[in-house]
Amino acid sequence: MIRIRQNHRRSSTTTIAVLLAALVLVGCSPTAETTDTSPSSTAPQQVLDAVKAGYESTSVPPPAVGPKPTAGKNIWILSATQQVYGLAQLSTEVGRAAKTLGWTSNVCDGQNNVGGGWANCVRQAVAARADAIVLESIDCGAVKAPLQEARNAGVAIASLTSFDCDDPTQGSSEALFDASIEFLKDTSTPNAFFEAMGKLRADWIIAETGGNAKVLQVTFDGVAFGSYLAKGFNDEIATCENCKIVSTLALTPNDIPNIRQKFETALLQAKDVNAVSVDVDFMFTAGIQQALISAARPGLVVAGGECGRDNLEYIRSGGGQQMCVGNSIGHIAYAGMDQLNRHFAGEKPVVQGVGWQLVDVEHNLPASAGVDFEGPVDYRSGYESTWTGQ
Repeated sequence: MIRIRQNHRRSSTTTIAVLLAALVLVGCSPTAETTDTSPSSTAPQQVLDAVKAGYESTSVPPPAVGPKPTAGKNIWILSATQQVYGLAQLSTEVGRAAKTLGWTSNVCDGQNNVGGGWANCVRQAVAARADAIVLESIDCGAVKAPLQEARNAGVAIASLTSFDCDDPTQGSSEALFDASIEFLKDTSTPNAFFEAMGKLRADWIIAETGGNAKVLQVTFDGVAFGSYLAKGFNDEIATCENCKIVSTLALTPNDIPNIRQKFETALLQAKDVNAVSVDVDFMFTAGIQQALISAARPGLVVAGGECGRDNLEYIRSGGGQQMCVGNSIGHIAYAGMDQLNRHFAGEKPVVQGVGWQLVDVEHNLPASAGVDFEGPVDYRSGYESTWTGQ
């Protein structure tokens, strides 16, 4: 089993083990109070400050005022693949939010776009006379023609974490989405949101390695949010004088069946790395977690993604993955439905308050095992109050 990396700081001659695995973005100076749990390192102070701030959730309550739900809408939820737990759970949460709004919903599994599954889902929704299509990790560029057909048929297009056709990763053409989540006031767009998450992961690794990170980076290619996660990570690692990305393993959706084999090969070749960065948490469950346990590299720092249910248990167990950047799947789902409801009512989009929070074995893990990360915001009651006016 991989030994959880322990960080140390000096307080006279006493050494205290503090961070046992996680998105430990905590920071302090050597003269900090003994109750501070931040690591001693040569990392820049701004990095240590970012690590410390990372434990505090950036999520805020949802908008308190909104239009009355437009009843009777029929929405189609288009999932990139229901074989990934996070997407399957996102589909479930969107359905719950839709039901609360008085809408009906159907889920179409894009099956990782095998046989043109994504375009098929769009066209099925149009044929079923859907009022709206909700895209889950299906970017505009991959289904541009069928989305234009949907718009021509009067079907609204909503996005949760997908990227519109006007994004540079999608060809910088005409935007086709009618409703997209505005996450936070200063991080409103999906590209800014995912870049910030990637930056935070880099800060944690820099802090954990004392400003001497030698990283095996695992990226998710072919999906826009993966590009922005990697950009945020790479840009921040570049600010660290003694840090570098030793090797990059770029995985695509087609690589899912072979993730463990590909990662084991990359880790074997990257003998000098002291850190592993994995952009998306499903990659751990698809084989990286097992490979890390089998490799048993003492002192290896392992940073993960968005805090999937299984990943929280990996962190809790003390082996392999050590941290993640928590996003509430439910908050994302309800925020997307609120934005779509505002579109139906002819109102402008608003900031939805969806943020993130660092999670490790000592901080922010759910009290019970086997549950999803929700964060500290009671978004469900908030949206229900907004939608019912009570």
